[in-house]
Amino acid sequence: PVSSTLYGPSFLAGEVGGSVTHQCFYSTSPANRQDRKYWCKVVRGGVCSTIISTTGYTSKGHQGRVSLQDIPQNGTFVVTMAKLAESDAGIYRCGIGSTNRDLFAHLNLTVSADAGALGTTQLVQGELRGSVMVLCPPGDSQGSEKRFWCQVVRLSCHLIADTDGYVARSHQGRISITPQGSSGAFKILINDLKKDDSGLYRCGTGKLSSWSSPHLVALQVTTASTLPRRPKFLTGTVGGSLSIKCHYDPKGSYQKKYLCRWKAGSCSLLLDLDGFVDKSCQGRVKIDSSDQEPGTYTVVLSQLREEDAGWYWCGAGNGHTEHTASLKLLIQKETFSSHHPATSTLVKPTPASAATSSTPSERSTTGMSHTMGTT
Repeated sequence: PVSSTLYGPSFLAGEVGGSVTHQCFYSTSPANRQDRKYWCKVVRGGVCSTIISTTGYTSKGHQGRVSLQDIPQNGTFVVTMAKLAESDAGIYRCGIGSTNRDLFAHLNLTVSADAGALGTTQLVQGELRGSVMVLCPPGDSQGSEKRFWCQVVRLSCHLIADTDGYVARSHQGRISITPQGSSGAFKILINDLKKDDSGLYRCGTGKLSSWSSPHLVALQVTTASTLPRRPKFLTGTVGGSLSIKCHYDPKGSYQKKYLCRWKAGSCSLLLDLDGFVDKSCQGRVKIDSSDQEPGTYTVVLSQLREEDAGWYWCGAGNGHTEHTASLKLLIQKETFSSHHPATSTLVKPTPASAATSSTPSERSTTGMSHTMGTT
């Protein structure tokens, strides 16, 4: 059977005599890749009349001016309609299945004498528990205006994050939105990807309600992931120290590796492997040079304070892309009697414990005990 999600832009605008291109995105399950794709128009009585499908059918009224290209490896198919007429306006469906009532997404097409097309949608793919980066263009707004990232649901857009510091509860600790200079362009970083993150998004400037020159992004999160489960929380004690082990792809050529502190949709750099250390933690944070494991680097935080509690990101970037991972640090006021300094280490769980551990479990470390949980 057809399974999981299918989505695309909710509306499209075109000019009389011009053309429009619509992208429909679906999860890349074997059934979805192999099944029939179709494009139909809703007519009287709610029936959706097929215009074109991957079975080779094209309606008489659209022959020579409509095409459908399926790209199963990307989980997308593209429909292009040319020589538009005002009569082409209406409600359409892009879908998958043997009938036009199976899995589908609606689209409202408007055709007028002076309407410009919205253009194509950017496809961004990421792994479950992984991260993605999206670069958003400047748009038509001034560089000083607010930037935002929202999820398209029917004809509205639900705000996820903006440059005023708002972050939706579902994305706390795992999204940043950063202006890139004064041009108005900005960068979106999202990590700890979940299945529910798949969908259609907008990034824009100015008012959320304005749909002028929107930049649409289809985010697809693959359900099969090569990334292991890692601890999401780390606990330390006031006055003690702890280690954060950061992971990256050892095959990647990353010019920059860093640790930053996340707050209100932005992540402030604390240190990088080039030698930078922020003033707020000088003398208390360093890179553990004894860690020789490929694809990792370890950051040691010492003389812990209560205000150190919060979200931190490990990051690695090469200019074209950036991979990040989030971790929440909890600070306990209690002290433990010991002959050794209190030290807490972020330990990579075994596959068995990662698959079964859904509640915090106590793990003994040198001179103290701390609570560790996994997502």
